[in-house]
Amino acid sequence: MQPEDFERFLIFAGDHSLQGKSDVEKIKTFISWCQRSGFEEVIIRLSSEDKGGWGNNFLLDFTTHRIIISKKKFIRKFVDLGYIAGMAPFPYMLVSKQNLKLSDLKKPPIVTDPESNLKKGSSSNFVIPYSEIREIIIRKGVGTIVTNMLGSMITTNFLTINALSSIHDYMLPVRKNGTFEEIHYWLSAVVPARVVAN
Repeated sequence: MQPEDFERFLIFAGDHSLQGKSDVEKIKTFISWCQRSGFEEVIIRLSSEDKGGWGNNFLLDFTTHRIIISKKKFIRKFVDLGYIAGMAPFPYMLVSKQNLKLSDLKKPPIVTDPESNLKKGSSSNFVIPYSEIREIIIRKGVGTIVTNMLGSMITTNFLTINALSSIHDYMLPVRKNGTFEEIHYWLSAVVPARVVAN
């Protein structure tokens, strides 16, 4: 989606007044509009890693249609560019407390076509349509991967996607993905499947 496309959504939203709606209602309105208009947009991106960044590391893109799981390139394991864990730029603008300015829309979008990671990528990249998801389970945990000098643990959350024919487990480091509560809140709003917090 380009800035001018998002501008079209804002015109639509103005006609259907988003004022007074909750953040979740705003995002759901945006998702419905994208689906009707033929856009697949990333709404939330989570960063998964294990073994201190040396193991299997994936980006989990929750789009308007499905989840796209793509293996991070080597350099991206250490330096995540763009947005991580949270709203993609256009949805974020909808829930931001700052007033939207058209000049903000003219900046180049951070998100590229969700298909691009699949086309470029490794055989590890795949998609899960929302229709194939039984449930998503997010668990709060304390990782024992690294301790700092004070001895406190770096917390890690855990995400399990139970699909019809497979189960996928991911570790979500808090430093890249925000709090457990935020992740659960937005996944529950975006994913049209059962999201369970344990």
